[in-house]
Amino acid sequence: MSNEFKPIAASDRIHVLDVIRGFALLGIFMMNVEFFNRPLGEIGLGLPAAVAGIDHWAGWFVYVFVRGKFWTMFSLLFGMGFAVMLGRAEQAGRAFLGPYVRRTLALAVFGALHAIFIWSGDILFSYAMGAAILMIVLYTRPKTLLLIAGTCLGVAAMFAGLSAVMSGSPPWQPFAVIALPLLVLCAVAAALRRWPIKALRNAGLMLYLLPFLMMAVSGFMQMRQPPEPERDRIAQAAADTPVKQDALTKRLKERTEKRQEHEASVVEEARVMQGGSYIEAVTLRAREFVRHMGDNVAFSIIVLGMFLLGAWFIRSGVMAHPEQHLPLFRQLMWVGLPVGLGLTLVSAGIATTHVRGVNDSEYRMAIGLMMLGNLPACLGYVGALVLLWHGRARMLFAPFALAGRMALTHYIAQSVIGTLFFYGYGLAYWGMGRAWQLVFVLVVFALQVVFSRWWLARFRYGPLEWLWRWATYGQRPVMRLMDS
Repeated sequence: MSNEFKPIAASDRIHVLDVIRGFALLGIFMMNVEFFNRPLGEIGLGLPAAVAGIDHWAGWFVYVFVRGKFWTMFSLLFGMGFAVMLGRAEQAGRAFLGPYVRRTLALAVFGALHAIFIWSGDILFSYAMGAAILMIVLYTRPKTLLLIAGTCLGVAAMFAGLSAVMSGSPPWQPFAVIALPLLVLCAVAAALRRWPIKALRNAGLMLYLLPFLMMAVSGFMQMRQPPEPERDRIAQAAADTPVKQDALTKRLKERTEKRQEHEASVVEEARVMQGGSYIEAVTLRAREFVRHMGDNVAFSIIVLGMFLLGAWFIRSGVMAHPEQHLPLFRQLMWVGLPVGLGLTLVSAGIATTHVRGVNDSEYRMAIGLMMLGNLPACLGYVGALVLLWHGRARMLFAPFALAGRMALTHYIAQSVIGTLFFYGYGLAYWGMGRAWQLVFVLVVFALQVVFSRWWLARFRYGPLEWLWRWATYGQRPVMRLMDS
């Protein structure tokens, strides 16, 4: 066996992964297309309240069967790709860390360029951050992580004490915020060293499910309290000292200013994307990219959970040899789909639209339940695709495999096509109805499949996949099929 560590040959691919990747690509496009026609700042508001008729039902279909099910699938696939890369490095007897660092940096560059110059709804940069955190978990000793977390907690406690006795002291909250994920990563790193395979699955499930379980429970608890305006009135009546009154007034003012700032940013985004120039759009996207960096870090911890779960599918042999584990995939389908979609239906029954100050707690609980259901639904979809690929319907899913082999190229291309079609600096079809949006997605995806067939008949990789491999392995891969 050659010990050369290089891009994977076509004959060595796990083809069902390409099918799943192509299916995920279509689902992500169905979700993203709404926010080529609507400000991304409204992503937390759920379905538009004023929409009715076929557009409402198209949005409801995406909410129940699509939303959140496919970025989790994409994340799962990334973890599988990581494990395949690690396994091939072990077989070749070559170092893994160097290529993986280059691969992660290249993905971060793709993500940043995508977010700033094409579309703000990028997920690649979050994947790169999740991949970087994965390196920390794998290559940093748990004691080191524990020491850093303890130091952050100590600094936070010291600054909090200073804040209690004097004004103008340094803020303590950032140090406390940093310490909590470090403690979680410390526990994950320790578990991976003691139970390397089992911990991949268990830690992945915990990192994904625990935050959304807490969200659903907190929403349920808040539902038992009065609405926000009533709670504010009760708090004002209970503020019986000038100090308490000043603190409450300051907190309410900060909350109001934050809401006004967000509403103004949504209005500005809609203005720029509807009728602004490309330069205005890039400027806005660059500002939003920096402003939401903290959100990307928090989201990357959840992404890490899906990475670990995906790695388990490969390292355990389940997805490396799926034909040997069809009963497991059958269980995933028959359990995951009813549980996952059932939780989403319960979520949709509680609330699909967020009206701030009115149904905050109900919507928080609904989103928590939906996000909890996304994981089993995602695994159910994966199980169904594996079974269909190994059954009589195999040829029907071959087009998904073609698109999946060029997933990075097509993901970026969907954003380019979508923004140029809908934004004001393009064809300006902003505001297309939700039902026609789905038709648009199906047409574009069908064209991408046709293009994939043409391209892959001549070349080994998609254009961006080729660049990514070049950056990863430090050598230019052979591109044309006719070249040796």
